[in-house]
Amino acid sequence: MMTEDDYPYPAESAMRGLPRGNPMAASAEENQSTTDHYRSSSPLNRSERARSGEPRFSPSASFAYNARIAIALGPCAALLVEMGGIPVMATLTVGLMVSYILDSLQLKQGAFFGIWSTLLVSQLAFVLGGSTLSAIDSWPLYILAVLVCCEANFLIGVWASIQFRWLQLENPSIVVTLERLLFACIPFTASVIWTWGAVAAVGMDHAPYYFMTILCVFYWLYSLPRQSSFRTKTEKRYGGQLADEALILGPLECTLHTLTLLFLPLLLYIGSHHSVIFSSMATVCDLFLLFFVPLLFQLYASAFGALWYISKDPASLQQIRIVNGAIALVVVIVCLEIRVVFYSFGRYLHVGPPWNYVLVTITMLGGALAAGGYGIGLVNDAFGSAAFTGLSILVASTGSIVIGVPLKRQG
Repeated sequence: MMTEDDYPYPAESAMRGLPRGNPMAASAEENQSTTDHYRSSSPLNRSERARSGEPRFSPSASFAYNARIAIALGPCAALLVEMGGIPVMATLTVGLMVSYILDSLQLKQGAFFGIWSTLLVSQLAFVLGGSTLSAIDSWPLYILAVLVCCEANFLIGVWASIQFRWLQLENPSIVVTLERLLFACIPFTASVIWTWGAVAAVGMDHAPYYFMTILCVFYWLYSLPRQSSFRTKTEKRYGGQLADEALILGPLECTLHTLTLLFLPLLLYIGSHHSVIFSSMATVCDLFLLFFVPLLFQLYASAFGALWYISKDPASLQQIRIVNGAIALVVVIVCLEIRVVFYSFGRYLHVGPPWNYVLVTITMLGGALAAGGYGIGLVNDAFGSAAFTGLSILVASTGSIVIGVPLKRQG
């Protein structure tokens, strides 16, 4: 008798040769489906899928980044409540109290819809209740401000929704999407509201630098590769790194975050200082600083996986860091000398021109090179340690000379 392995054609081909109404065909199809079901549900096959490293949903997991989200959305919520005044505060108080009562009565769906209804009514009260946005004269700016506030309100609702366990158990794909939505949108919305508050407190003169600093903080908090709270990984790939499917953000979101970090502070400066943008060397240096300082920060963050979507090869990423970092570092040092050192502290230099320019450049550029080399891991062997030590001695000597520190004890 011939077995299935001895048969020259697969079982499916043999079944296709039987008539449709033949009982043997029906029996063969039933046996084939039973075999497929057994293969898909067998413990051996499940273990093989587990060993393959495929990310799986974890029904017992909870959202692991509440503190990180609260850092951004907490101040945003406080600022929006303060801007909305008594109508918004009263709406939130009543609505959240009702939602808490519903949650205490184990009416989870009622509490869920209560929170979203509260946020919707509070947003209407914010727009119609005479908030501080009504003082904006320009209609386009007013509409943009309202949209930013609406988006922040929506993200707060998403953050509250992801806390409900019943939503996680009944719709696991939704909570994964909500987590990704939070990490993708918070750097854009929260940075604008934070800068808005900083400008309201201290003025508009240095708003692009405030914006740049806030974006750097949020880039570090939300754009670095992090594992999803609701996916488990049984195996790591790429030399110990998590697989792309287990990360919260994808290449598109990370690329948008990088472009935002590099260009939005520069665009804000151009928009707010367009009338005097080339009036002096200081304003030109501001343009370079607002681009190359975020670039340096982004290159430093790439040592912690920020550019994972560009290449998985550590040698290629190291080459990108060294080449681009060297160029950016020289530009930043020259601009800081013009914009800060000689502009504000020139009278404290004890060496006259042209030697003051030479010594200050050696001090600042050498110190920056030493710090940058240590930051990206170049000081990891005997040659790197010797170069780092020699550069540190040179920087200390030139810095001491330029600020007038005596090199020997006077008798």
